[in-house]
Amino acid sequence: MVIIAELPPLRRIDNVNNYLDMVGNIVDYVTHVDIPDSTFANPSANAVLVGALIKRRYGNVEVMANVRVADHNKVGLVALIMGGLANGVKDYLLMRGDLGPGVTAVTDLTPISAIDYLRGIEQIDGARLGISISNFDEGYIKERLSAKPNFAMLQYTLSMDDLIRVITVNREFNVDVYPPLLIITNKSSRIISRILNAEVPVKRDPIDDAVKRARELLQHFPGIYLSAPGDFDAVIETAKALRRYL
Repeated sequence: MVIIAELPPLRRIDNVNNYLDMVGNIVDYVTHVDIPDSTFANPSANAVLVGALIKRRYGNVEVMANVRVADHNKVGLVALIMGGLANGVKDYLLMRGDLGPGVTAVTDLTPISAIDYLRGIEQIDGARLGISISNFDEGYIKERLSAKPNFAMLQYTLSMDDLIRVITVNREFNVDVYPPLLIITNKSSRIISRILNAEVPVKRDPIDDAVKRARELLQHFPGIYLSAPGDFDAVIETAKALRRYL
C-alpha cells in the first residue's frame, strides 16, 4: 500500500532546516512524499533538489519529485534526472507545468513524449516515471495511460464517476494510479473549492472524514496521496490516523 503526503513547495530558502523539520513530522507515517514544483507559475525551489535534501536527512521515505517538462529541453531533463538518481530520488512525476505571464515554454517534449524519450536513455534506467492526469475525459485518460508510465497521479476530484472512469480505462494498461485524498478543513477548503470550481463543505471531524474516504479509495487503488493545501498539519494528522486504522 502506497501512502503519499503532498508537501508544500519550498518558497523561502532562508528556512530550509525548518522545512526539513516539518517533513520529519510525517516521514514515519507515509511511504512517499510528493514535492510540488512552482505551482501556479509561482517559483519554488526545484523539487528534485529538495528531494535530494530530504533523502540525505531521512532514509526511511521515498521522494516523488514533480518535474515541469515545459522548463526543460531533452538534455536538461536527462541531466536533472541523472542528478536526482545520484542523490537517491527515484520517482519523477512529469507534467507540463503552469506558465505565468511572459513565460515561454520549452517545446522539446510533452509529458507523454518525455516518457517515451527517457525510456531510451541508459543513464537513467533506474528512474520511475509518472504522469499527471488532470482531465477525466475518457480519451484523455487513455492517451496518458497509453504512455505506459510507472505510475499516474490524478488531479483533484471528489467525484466517484471520475474515479470509476479511470479504473475502467486502466484495465487495459494496469498502471499504478494514485487518486487524491482531499483533506477538507477550514484552512484547506477555500483552495480546494477554487480548484474544483465548487463549494466544498467542511465536515465536523475532517480527519475522521478523510480516513473514511481513504479506506474506500484503497479498495480500488494501490495507493493514495494526501493533500490539504494550506494545512499541512491536517496531512500529518491524517497520516497518523491512517496508520492506526488501516
